[in-house]
Amino acid sequence: MEMHAASPKVRLDVVDDRWRLAISTPNGRPEVDMSPSMLRLQLPGGSVSEVPVPSEALPLDLEAARCSFSRKRGELCVEWPRQAVQEKLEAEGATAAEAPAAAEEAPASEQAPAAAEEAAAEEAPVEPEAPVTEEAPVEEVAPVDEAPAEPLRSAEEWKSMGNDAVKAGDLEEAVRCYSEGLKAGGGDEAMLRSNRALCFSKLARHEESFEDASRCVALRPDFFKGYLRGAMALRALKRFEEALSFLKRCPPNDEASALAAELRPEAEAAEAARIASLSGAERAKEEGNVLFRKGLFEPALEKYSEALGKCEEPEGKMALAIRNNRAACFHQISDFSAVIKDASFVLEREPENLKALTRRMLALEPLEKYEAALSDARAVLRQDPRSDVANKVQHRLSKLVRDLQRAGSS
Repeated sequence: MEMHAASPKVRLDVVDDRWRLAISTPNGRPEVDMSPSMLRLQLPGGSVSEVPVPSEALPLDLEAARCSFSRKRGELCVEWPRQAVQEKLEAEGATAAEAPAAAEEAPASEQAPAAAEEAAAEEAPVEPEAPVTEEAPVEEVAPVDEAPAEPLRSAEEWKSMGNDAVKAGDLEEAVRCYSEGLKAGGGDEAMLRSNRALCFSKLARHEESFEDASRCVALRPDFFKGYLRGAMALRALKRFEEALSFLKRCPPNDEASALAAELRPEAEAAEAARIASLSGAERAKEEGNVLFRKGLFEPALEKYSEALGKCEEPEGKMALAIRNNRAACFHQISDFSAVIKDASFVLEREPENLKALTRRMLALEPLEKYEAALSDARAVLRQDPRSDVANKVQHRLSKLVRDLQRAGSS
C-alpha cells in the first residue's frame, strides 16, 4: 500500500524561455514519473506525492523535459521549453515534433506527392529546432547535481544567508554568500568585507583576509573589527611589524589594545632580525629609525650621521632619505638652522619632496623667516590641499607677511 506524503512546496519560474518547476524535497532525490499534466514523486522512505503542473505551463513536454536535483538546496527542478508548449496550443493537438510549417505543407502533399517531397526537403533544416534536438547539448553540459540559477537577492539577504552559513560551520558557503552580496551592490560593503575577512582567516586564506580588512577600514575608519581582522591576518602571515602598524590606526578599543600588547614583542623581534640582516648605510639608518621612535633623538642623530658617512652616493636616494630623517631629529631638539640645512639639501635635488618642504616650513617660522615659511606652506598646499599643518601656517602668516611688506614699503 502506498503512503501519500503531504504536498511539497512548489515554485514555477520562467528562465530563458523555459518553464522551471522547483519542488522542495529536503529528504533526498525522489524517483519521478511524468505525464503532460502531473508529476508523481516516489520519495525516499516510500511515500508518494503527486504534483500537478500549473495550468499556465500545461502541457509538460515529456520529450524535451529534463530533471536536475540539488542536494545542497534539497530541490528537484523540472524544465521544459515554453515555445514548445505554445506550439502545441497553436497547432491544436499536433505533437511537439510537428512544426507549424510542416502542418501548412500537408494539403500540398495530398494534391501533389512530388511537390510534397520537395517541401519536406526544404523544411529539413528546421528539424534541429524541435525540442528534443535543441535540448540534447544542454543535457550534456548540465550535471544532475548542478544547482539552478540563483534567484535575484539583495545584498542584505546575501549577508543574512552568509551569517547563517557561518553559524552552521559552512565557511566556504559563507564566503560565497558574502561575495554574491558584494556583487549585488547597494548593501553595507564594509560589513560584508569584514565578515568575509573573518571567514577567509578561518580558512587560512590570509592574504585575501587582509585585502578585505583593508577595504573595510578604508570604508569605515571607526570600525575596530576591521583593524583587528587585518592585524590578525598579517600576524598569521608573520608580517608582525606591518600588523602592529596597521593596528595602531585603530580607534581606542580594549580588544585592539590587548592584541597590540601581544604583537609588540613579536614586531620588535622581527625588526631586530630584519636590521641584523642589513649592512652599511641601510643598517645604520634603520637603527636610527628605531632610536627615533623611542624618543632617543640625540643617539638617533648620531646613527643618521653615521649612515650618511657610509653612503656610496652622497646625493643618492638613500642619502636624501637619511638627511630627511636627520632633519626631523634636529626639529625635535629645536636646532632649526640644522633642519633648514638638511631639508634644503634634499629640496635642491627633489623640489617636490613633501616631507622636506614641511620640515623646512616649520623650521623657518620660529627663526622669524615668515615670507619663506609662507612660500613653503603654499608649496605644500599645492601638493596636498588638505594639509592641516600647512593650512594653519598659511592662516597665521598671511596677514603678518602683508603687514610686514606694507611696513617695509612705507
